[in-house]
This record gives sequence, C-alpha cells and structure tokens, in this order.
Amino acid sequence: MAKKFNPAPGWPPAPEGWLPPVGWQPDPAWPPAPQGWDIVVELNDPGTLWEARGLTLTGIGGGKYRLTSTLLYFEKGIVSTNAQQIPVAQIMDVDMRQALIQKSRGVGNVLVHVQRSNRVELVILEDVPEPRAAVTIINETARAARLYEQTLRNTHHYAGVPAHLPVTAPAPGVPSAPAAVDPMEQLRRLGELREAGVVTDDEFSAKKMEILARL
Repeated sequence: MAKKFNPAPGWPPAPEGWLPPVGWQPDPAWPPAPQGWDIVVELNDPGTLWEARGLTLTGIGGGKYRLTSTLLYFEKGIVSTNAQQIPVAQIMDVDMRQALIQKSRGVGNVLVHVQRSNRVELVILEDVPEPRAAVTIINETARAARLYEQTLRNTHHYAGVPAHLPVTAPAPGVPSAPAAVDPMEQLRRLGELREAGVVTDDEFSAKKMEILARL
C-alpha cells in the first residue's frame, strides 16, 4: 500500500512524494508532534471498506485494522509488528464490549468470532473508535461473503448433475426431514432477547458460544 509523509501541526510542508529516510529526525526547532502522531501514513486503498486505529490511553501501541470485501487485516505491536489477516467469509459473528472508561473515550473492543477448521477463534480489535459502526460493517460484509461462497458451492454442485437425470421425489408416506435451523438466525434472535433484557450478558455469551460450536 502506498505511503505518504504526514507532517505534524506547525511543521513545514515537504516536497510532493517525499518520505523520511531511515533514522530521520525532525528539526528540534519545530513544534513536537502530538503523542501517538504517525509521521508516515498509508494512503487509502480503493478496496478498503473500513479502517481504524486503536486509540489507546497512552496514544501508542494501538492496533491497525482494515476491512475489504474478502479480508480483515489487523496489526498489533510496538517494537515488532504482528500482522495477520482473516478471510471475511470465516467470520461467523461480531459483537462489542465497552468498559466504562472506554465508553467515556468513545472507543470499545470489537470481538470477532472466526470459524477455523476445528474450532471457533476469538480475535479482539482493541480500543476501536465508533465500535458499533465497526461491528455493523464487519458483520454485513461477512454475511455477504458467506452468502457469495454458498452460492458458488451450490452453483458448482448443480453444474455437475447431468441434465438427463430425473429429479427424485420423496417416497409417499415418508415424512421429510425438519428444516435445519439457521445458526445466524438463532444468534440474531438471541441478540434481540439480550437487548430486551430477557437474557443476561453471561447467558447470551454462553448460548452464543454453544451455537457457534455446532457450526
């Protein structure tokens, strides 16, 4: 991804396209940069649907997060950077936790539940500004990605069936199997029960993990 120089307030402008070389330091006569200020930033990628940086109390060490239609990227670390990416179609649910001190600062933790091959993994995006908006767009993007993959699987399945084979109807008198319960619909209803105060946060979390474990 392309980068650009981001001078702090009060610094002189740099030539177009200039980037500070390794070891570069600002002139001591310039005003100090605000705490946590990035002097080099990434230009927005046209494929980016959402991006944010964790706003920690110290202003340093916040994670960097970016969402596209297919991947969720996140980076954490101060001395060394741990960069990872998650296929959006593997995201099964997203919710939010917000401590009182986070609420006063307008940030929160976004909890991303990822379906791995043999387990459900929890990825936490910490101190995300406007966390409810982040939850909404990640959930909607993941739902669209899962639907697209399901459509591809169904298309592949039917494309492999010879056209001359008849469609077999169920035998008379044999009851059809009950319709499968959609886990995402269960999670939606469970969320409504929590919002209505019918179930507690602890009951909600326990039931949600039970539903996700059956996927």
